[in-house]
Amino acid sequence: MSLPPSEVAVPRVPPVTAIAAASMAVVSACAPGFFVLVALGFSGGNLSGPDWLLLFVPLALSLGLLVGAGLLVRGRSWQVLALAGGVLGLLVIGGTLVGSWADDALGLGLSVGLLPAAAALLASTSTVRRWVAARRRTA
Repeated sequence: MSLPPSEVAVPRVPPVTAIAAASMAVVSACAPGFFVLVALGFSGGNLSGPDWLLLFVPLALSLGLLVGAGLLVRGRSWQVLALAGGVLGLLVIGGTLVGSWADDALGLGLSVGLLPAAAALLASTSTVRRWVAARRRTA
């Protein structure tokens, strides 16, 4: 005899893939945040309209990674981390390969893009999605 869905025990500890995804998201959020600080430092705060957009997008994605990591570890949502990590990974990898953003530091440019992309992939695995869905049902 099986238990009703509301009485099935859901582990509070996230799966290993969720912990790995959250860890990668926190680490990969540092690169865009550092980029924003350096760009603001070099500009002296004198930026025009389009320049602010170039700083706002990485900052928003960095905050999305941090918020997504927190939501994932608590079992509330995996989508925030997957979306922010996927978009950041695509932007950095695409800019590195197509736009030659990192001519002299190709390895660094690709690693900065691959880390959030890997976090997005890990956060969207079926194990993590099932665990989050079960945590949301019991909460």
